[in-house]
Order: sequence, then structure tokens, then C-alpha cells
Amino acid sequence: MTTTSNQQDLRFLSRYTTLMKELQVIDIENLHHAYLIEDAPEVFSSLQNHLRIENSEIHIREFDHLGIEDSRDLMRIAQLKSFGRQLFIYRARSFGGEAQNALLKLFEEPPANTHFFICVSGVCDILPTLRSRAWVIESFSKNEGTYGKEFLTLSLKERISLIESIAKDKDLGLADKLLREVEITLYRQGKKKSLKHIINVRKVIHTKGASLKVLLESVALTV
Repeated sequence: MTTTSNQQDLRFLSRYTTLMKELQVIDIENLHHAYLIEDAPEVFSSLQNHLRIENSEIHIREFDHLGIEDSRDLMRIAQLKSFGRQLFIYRARSFGGEAQNALLKLFEEPPANTHFFICVSGVCDILPTLRSRAWVIESFSKNEGTYGKEFLTLSLKERISLIESIAKDKDLGLADKLLREVEITLYRQGKKKSLKHIINVRKVIHTKGASLKVLLESVALTV
């Protein structure tokens, strides 16, 4: 075996090990209602293995392009009565904007015991309004939650100072990153009450007229 081949094998092993660590964020005993997962060659199959849950009805589909009719089909199936948990594990190499918009209400008010896992080529290509309704997992340790951990160690005064800077620059991208990473940290710590507030903030932060400063300050005071 050549040196190049050995190096490729080691890189693959490193990526696979990191991926499995990322998937452990998905707590099978306490599933979020929707996940958007940045795709990579090993993600889709590993996700299916991770989600082999007893008494669950699992729907697995792959799309070159997930369009509006596919979203409508997903909504129809999700509303059907199931005797256990329904898990939808989808992979979309391309995800149309109209199709994303169609899923907003479903992601916000999903049927009981129904969970969505959608692997996408790039989370950044997903509409902010849909992202805000889902748990975002970026591949290969891009989203370890370091920024969120650091925020939680700050004093209230320091948190407010950081928030004022974000609000002054109207930096929604940084606000999204902060909220996602604080959410990850709280999820890992099992702080469900604070986590629920973060999810509610993410749902409204991109709506017209929403005050970025007020919403982020509410997070600083709650977590």
C-alpha cells in the first residue's frame, strides 16, 4: 500500500470518527423534531444506522432535487397515523426554495412523535426561516459549539456588551451562529427549559420588525 493511500485511509478514519461524534449529538431518547444535517459521503448511511430505533416507522429517500411536490408528499405522509415514532431520513443534493417554504409550518408544528432528518449539501443554502425551526448539524466538527460555550461563561455585563456589538452591526449571521452554538451546549447539558427559549428566539429572529437586540438580551438573561 502506498504512502498516499495510507494517508487517505487515515484521513477517512479521522473524518468517520469525527462524524460519529457529531451524530452522538442526536439523543435518541430525546429527539428534536427536525434536523438539518450538512451532508458528506458517510453521513447519510451512518445516520440511518444511528437511528435504528425500535417501534419506529422509518422513511428513507434520496433526491437529486427535492422539489415542491416532494415536500407536499412528505407533509401528506407525516400526517398519516402511526403506531410508533415516524422518522423521515431524507437526503437532498438540491433543495428548492419553494419546497423549503412549504415545510415551514410542518417543521414548526409537526405531528406528535414525528421527526425529520434532512441531509443537505450546504446548510448555508437553506432559508433562514427553515433553519430556525430545525437543529443544525454541520459536518466534521465545524459546529463544536465553542462560541456558545464561551458565551455561557461570560458575566451578564459581558454578554450584553457582545450582544450590543452584534445588534449594532445587524449581523444576523453571527447571531444565528451564537444561538445555534448556545443551543448545542444547552442540549448537551440537558437544560431543556433554557433550550426551549433559544428555539423560540430562533423562530422569530428573522421575522420582519423583530428586534435583534431585545431577542438576544432575552437569551443572555435566560441561559
